[in-house]
Amino acid sequence: MAPRRDPAVPRPVPRRLRICEDGRHAPPRRLPGDPLRGRRARPGAPRMTPGGRTPWGYGDFAIVVVAGIVGSFAGTLVATLALLDPLSIRGFTVVFAGQVAGSLGALGFLGPRRGTGDLRRDLGLVLRLRDAWGLPAGVGLQFLVALAVSPLVRLLFPDGPPEQTIAGIAANARDPLDLVLLFLAVVVVAPVVEETIYRGLLLRRIQRSFGTTWAVIGSAAVFALVHLFDPNALAAVPGLFLVGLALAASAVRFGDLGVPIFVHAGVNLTGVVVLVLGDRLVAELERLAEEAVEAIVVVARLVG
Repeated sequence: MAPRRDPAVPRPVPRRLRICEDGRHAPPRRLPGDPLRGRRARPGAPRMTPGGRTPWGYGDFAIVVVAGIVGSFAGTLVATLALLDPLSIRGFTVVFAGQVAGSLGALGFLGPRRGTGDLRRDLGLVLRLRDAWGLPAGVGLQFLVALAVSPLVRLLFPDGPPEQTIAGIAANARDPLDLVLLFLAVVVVAPVVEETIYRGLLLRRIQRSFGTTWAVIGSAAVFALVHLFDPNALAAVPGLFLVGLALAASAVRFGDLGVPIFVHAGVNLTGVVVLVLGDRLVAELERLAEEAVEAIVVVARLVG
């Protein structure tokens, strides 16, 4: 007969369990706020959060996206009334501010009805300095993706891809204020809002129904296709899909949006630098490459 356990001696805690902030033990979770704790739900199965609320769903994602579109139309109207060209940097900033206000307004409205109302707890919206390594990682990711999709883009667009609207807007930068506005919109604000929508909301929702793999693929596909609101962005869709895969995988890997936000910012930062500098950047890179080749030749001669 097995000896009775002394109730005064605490039970050993399996290593796979984590310790919550209140000292209790709980299993690890794949994504913040996911009531399934990484398990796959039966498609269509009704699920409720601990507070008795219906969790975030596809309809909520659609509402947030549509609210952003409506907000961008409102921003366009405001820019027009202010005699600002929507294709200028300052006009674009007004339009983008309307889009962000619409999306965040919808998130703020739905938050208390779908969770706690705290986007950090419900959707994993966090920003930590220790995640800043994602910024250079995003720069590297952008270059790798560009190399990977370049053959496909050249095959589909032998005469060169069409110029995206954002490229034309960036080309209109005339002074430091324009550059600051473009940087704040594209590198600072856009990653936070888009990660909250596509990796915080949509990724978790797909994961509840179909598992992590399909959630990563599906959220990346939607993220890429949504950019087709600009028809000239067709050539960018393959690259955006690969970027979306990386961002979704990092959200699952690290359990919140801290790293994906910084990686996204690095990707956008690279794009802004290329768009603003354009031919000057290409010429400078070619010059550096030529100097590097000359240096290699000189060293080879000295060694020989």
